[in-house]
Order: sequence, then C-alpha cells, then structure tokens
Amino acid sequence: MGTIKKLADPFEQLFWQTMIRMMRACPPVCGMIADGAYRAQLSRVKSLLPLAARVPGMLLLHWRDKRKKRFALAQVYLGVTTRCTLYCDKCTMHLSDLTKHEDMPTHELLGDIRMLLSCVDHVYDFCFGGGEPFLHPDLDLAIRLCADSGKIGNLKILTNGTVIPGAAVLAALRDAGARVNISNYRPLFQSGVEMLRAILTKHEISYNVYPAARDYWVDTSGPGFGALKEGSAAWRFRYCFLQMYHTMLDGQLHLCPQSCALSYDGRLVEGEDDYINMRTTNPAAFRAKYEELNQKTVLPACAYCLGQTYKTPKIPAAIQREPGIHEGSK
Repeated sequence: MGTIKKLADPFEQLFWQTMIRMMRACPPVCGMIADGAYRAQLSRVKSLLPLAARVPGMLLLHWRDKRKKRFALAQVYLGVTTRCTLYCDKCTMHLSDLTKHEDMPTHELLGDIRMLLSCVDHVYDFCFGGGEPFLHPDLDLAIRLCADSGKIGNLKILTNGTVIPGAAVLAALRDAGARVNISNYRPLFQSGVEMLRAILTKHEISYNVYPAARDYWVDTSGPGFGALKEGSAAWRFRYCFLQMYHTMLDGQLHLCPQSCALSYDGRLVEGEDDYINMRTTNPAAFRAKYEELNQKTVLPACAYCLGQTYKTPKIPAAIQREPGIHEGSK
C-alpha cells in the first residue's frame, strides 16, 4: 500500500496544482468547486450534471470580464464577528484560541465593505462568516449593502445552525437572494438546525445543510500551535487551496483565513506587503497591491499552518473543547 501511495503522489501533486492554477486563471471556478464538493458529499451524482452544465457559462462570464478589463475577485470571506456559540478545537479561524471575542463595529464593517466594492468590478462569491455571523446585531445592514452594490455574484452566509436570525436579517436575506450554508456538525445541535431550516423555508430563503455524518475538517494547525518546518512552507503554499479563500477581518484583507486569524490575534507579525489594509487604500493602490499578493510564493502564516493540501490529515469536525455555549463578550 505504501509503494502504491508513493507512486501516486506525483500525479496527486499535479492534480492539485492544476486545480489551483485553474482557480487562479478563472475565478468563477472557485464557487463551482465548492458547490461540487458539497454535492459530492451528499453522494448526489446526478446533481453534479447541472453543475457541469454551468461551466460554459462561467467561462463565458470570465471571458467577458477579461475582454472588458473588469477587475474581479474569486471569493471573499468576511468575518463580521469573532464571537461564536461553539468552542471548537482546530477551528480554521482559531476562534477558541483568541483572547478577544467581539463583533466588528458596524460603521467600520460597512466602511470596509464599501471600500472593497469600490476597488473591484465584481466579486464572484462573497460569504459572511465569523465566528457565528447571526450573532452580529447589524448583519442585515451589511447584507443589504452588498446586495445593493450590484457587484456580487453569489452572496452567502456560513452558519453553524445554532442561532435563529431575527426578522430584519431574514428579510435582508430574502430580498438579497442570499444562500445560507448550514454546517450540521453534531446530533446535539440537530433541533436548532431543523428549526432554522423551517424558518428559512417559510421565508423562501435558499439554504444548504452539510451532512453531519460525512463532515470533517483538515488539521491545518498540526499537533498544537507552533512553528512548523520552514523548509516545507513554500511547498504547502503551492498546493494549498486556502490561498483562494481571501479573508477580511477588522479592515485587513488576507489571501487566506489562517493568515487573517493569526494576524488578528497578534500571534503573527506580518509585513505590510502580506495583506491589504482596507482603511488606508484606494482603488488604484488596491489593485496594485492585490497583484503583488498574488505573486507571492509563501506567506509568514505558512510557517504555522499545514495548509489545505492533499496531504493534510483529516479530523472530525467541530470537536468541542468544553461543553456549553461560548459566545464571548458582546
């Protein structure tokens, strides 16, 4: 078995590198791959056929943007809060390790979104996350701001299914045509997930529920937090899918969620060329800085992260460090 795996390794490397290059070259593919992974999890082979049928349209959309020289981003994940109802071990955003759990101030959050949207012509996939995004008191304002911009293709919310949004958020989700992605991690939270599904259905809001039985995470932090072998950092970055999940939190746009989370908590001191400060930039500076970021072959965070590659070990999702609800300070 070990010999077979060793022989297959070069082909697996080639596959992953090809996928990442394709995602970089054609941003709409990012969202398609994410949807494909979800449908594959559900073992709905037939549901992959309509997804494949969307490929020509995505390529045409990308060709149009290129021809018109439109500046488009593949995916942006916006953290609206570092508070969460769960206390997960191995959280990608390291929320259980943070020293501060807080909502992003509404005026700063809306200002960051306005600046981002003023710097780009289009964002193919824009996702609100956290922490638990439904904990933010003014999430509805952020949703409507994104929807009214006309610059976002797919607007999504990523929730753990433990919080029922208020009437204002539900109305904003419906009016924006947003989709709610629910991570159904544990049978313990099943009642909350079912209640959320019923409410979303009632308000005619699109949603996906990821299956608990097949849900897993990848162990990006390894055995405990600490610097990994620096010599392999460039290799991990080269084959890491996380570099496509641009993450914005507290006014900083990073190439990946690990870089963003470690910088936010002060565990990682990054240079000014490792992220974009949305509160000091302008459209021309943003585009130049973004092109520089995309030329990087490694990030400081890679020394602390195993990345999301074909070699990253898989672990059960959402293992709780302690029982109960952990929402942090409001």
